[in-house]
Amino acid sequence: MTHQLVWSNSVDEAHLELRFQVLRVGMPRGSEHYPDVDNDIRTKFLCAYVGEQMVGCATLQEDSRDGCKYRIRGMAVAAEYRNLGIGSDIVKTLQEKAKQEMTGIWCNARIRAVPMYARCGFEIVSDIFEIENIGPHYDMEWKIE
Repeated sequence: MTHQLVWSNSVDEAHLELRFQVLRVGMPRGSEHYPDVDNDIRTKFLCAYVGEQMVGCATLQEDSRDGCKYRIRGMAVAAEYRNLGIGSDIVKTLQEKAKQEMTGIWCNARIRAVPMYARCGFEIVSDIFEIENIGPHYDMEWKIE
């Protein structure tokens, strides 16, 4: 199944809906919007489409720390499109952007996403921790070698 990746400077309703459906199960509407991130003009959004349907999304936030300028937020792939390489393609494209700026990326990865991030070269840099109402995570980083 062919998909296309598209960059955007703003988040739209389809993006917010995908975040809500995948990342905010059991949480109230509105929790899928990250006001200080989504409204920051430095934030970039990368979405995957199959035809006209958005099936994956990620937010690339400027949130610097040791060797990493960027942070991945709101990474989601619709359930019926998982395990097809869409998430990996999104992450690899984010890495290409970071590589152009000679910087790394970090993220808080849900347990089920850790293998995908690891395949993309991210390393676990924390003990497991819980994000309230969301679940267990690891802090992961990818740095330019």
